[in-house]
Amino acid sequence: MTPAQYWLIAAIVLFILEVITPGFVLANLAVAAIAASAAAWLGASLSVQLIVFVATCLVSFITLRPLLRRTIMKGKHVVPTGTDALIGRVVRVTEDIPSPPETGRVQIDGDSWQAISQHATAIAMGTTVRILRVESASVYVEPAS
Repeated sequence: MTPAQYWLIAAIVLFILEVITPGFVLANLAVAAIAASAAAWLGASLSVQLIVFVATCLVSFITLRPLLRRTIMKGKHVVPTGTDALIGRVVRVTEDIPSPPETGRVQIDGDSWQAISQHATAIAMGTTVRILRVESASVYVEPAS
């Protein structure tokens, strides 16, 4: 087998692996392997093939990967997880929230969280509030009116 065929086989394997492991990393390597295969087919030495591979790899990582990620991920809604999922939620105050820096409590999905008023105003127990941000184990809230 010729070096061009080896590079081509490597490219095919890398493209197949890219389908299994998303992230557009292996696809860039496959593109670089195709470029190295073309260099080998044109009769370039192994050192030139490697230079073509590395150069194409760098260029494709800088240009192709961001383009592919933007194109493929366009329109896909990213679901927030963890504390990011709490932002915007409307919950009920279970313990009066005095003016900062004092804290009160809110109930979130059955758990009691320490709550701080965002706007330096006291919030009475039973009031419905919206979570604005989460810092450590505290949520910053404002009345949900």
